[in-house]
Amino acid sequence: MNRFVTRAMIAGLIFGATFGGMRIRRAAADGAEHVPLEAEKALQGALEKSDKVAAGKLLDANFVWTDVNGKAHKQPDVVSNLKAYAEDNQGESDVQTHFYGQVETVAGEHHGARFLRVWVKRPAGWREFLALDTAMPSKAATFGGQRSAGQGDCENPCRTVPYKPVTAMDKAILAEWQKTKMEEWKPDAADWPNHIADEFLIINSTSVRNKADRVVIAQQQQKAGMGTPGDPITAMEIHDFGDRSAVMISHHTPYRGGKPYYNVRVWTLRDGRWQLAISQQTTIQSATALTATVAK
Repeated sequence: MNRFVTRAMIAGLIFGATFGGMRIRRAAADGAEHVPLEAEKALQGALEKSDKVAAGKLLDANFVWTDVNGKAHKQPDVVSNLKAYAEDNQGESDVQTHFYGQVETVAGEHHGARFLRVWVKRPAGWREFLALDTAMPSKAATFGGQRSAGQGDCENPCRTVPYKPVTAMDKAILAEWQKTKMEEWKPDAADWPNHIADEFLIINSTSVRNKADRVVIAQQQQKAGMGTPGDPITAMEIHDFGDRSAVMISHHTPYRGGKPYYNVRVWTLRDGRWQLAISQQTTIQSATALTATVAK
């Protein structure tokens, strides 16, 4: 069962834990949901104290922090320059967490950006697997799918991707995701929500949309008879954690033109089917901008 966390819960039902200089509140609960948040609290304490040894033990060996400019910092670099990551974790608000068995997400806002931290359960305990910052616009922008509806083909990613699933679980997740891409290209507003978790958010540099927002867009596109091709993938990997949660990481080139971006998606097996819980992307600012894909 997911535990949805906000700062506005009734005081008699909560207890506080200080993360990165702010107070996040969550419902008191028994069981495994406490453990990753205790690890999160411990890491924030290590960052505040500039304790490289303690922080290094809580950052996964494969940890990558992708900053607001789309620059990737691997675990050894983060630990050696701990101050930069500590500062990035300060001044946080609107913090929410979701628990997916062997994956926990911590998401919110800081420094004019949306952040996502993903914790995973390893044999030695919970470790922070990745962190991602996404710059937000100073004013609301039009969702990309609305800007370019009806243009382009969707061979990649709707039909093919440069990735071969290693496990049956990965194969099933990829199939579910490609189905959502097909139903965005050839709009099916009735079926698309079946592949999406209720707490779903899609976050990019132009907007933050929840499941209901995205369904409205799908309905509008279906009525107009014009969908949105997915951005082609240049690289993809899926990491399985247990048999009910996974993290998909991909790199995309926007068919509308512009700079490539890095995307993180968290998947959960719920009600007998794989559902997409969050999708967040960050533009790689150091990359060369690409021309738009020719419409077909």
